[in-house]
Amino acid sequence: MPFTPAYNALFAKPLLDQLIAILQRDQAAAISVVNPALVPINEFHKGPGERTAFPWLTLAADSTEFDRESPHTRRSVTRAALALDVGQFDQEMAQDNAQDYARVLDMAITSAPLSDFTTSLPITHETVPGGMTTPPAAGSVKEVFVESHAYGLITLQNIEIPALRVTLAVLFELEET
Repeated sequence: MPFTPAYNALFAKPLLDQLIAILQRDQAAAISVVNPALVPINEFHKGPGERTAFPWLTLAADSTEFDRESPHTRRSVTRAALALDVGQFDQEMAQDNAQDYARVLDMAITSAPLSDFTTSLPITHETVPGGMTTPPAAGSVKEVFVESHAYGLITLQNIEIPALRVTLAVLFELEET
């Protein structure tokens, strides 16, 4: 008997690309509302690659948990972490900017309609050489929720001054076939 996949579910992988595309598209509008003095985020990372200029954003899928009670679909909850590092010679401004960037990220994510998470969007990222995302199926993303913002002072290799990291925990509820 040949292999036939039980589901066409894509799980967490496309969600990170969708987040990057939405943030690339919407950050300028959110920055204009929150603090027009902020520098746009130009570095989006999904791995440990070289960071060159503050601020930079690292996105990672944390976990995907499945619902045992859904035998005909793959209902799941995926958590992702968005860690933004902000550096500044004046640490007082870094703290303020980190909190403003958290608002920018939160605003861009929560203002995006659910359809943005299931529509192919333009993206600039080395892991998407075609320049367009490959999202989950239409209607599969049921909810996107920013669960928390966490702040912390960090030290980074090859950077002399401390930086601030703001981490947003984002929850995705999906139902895929």
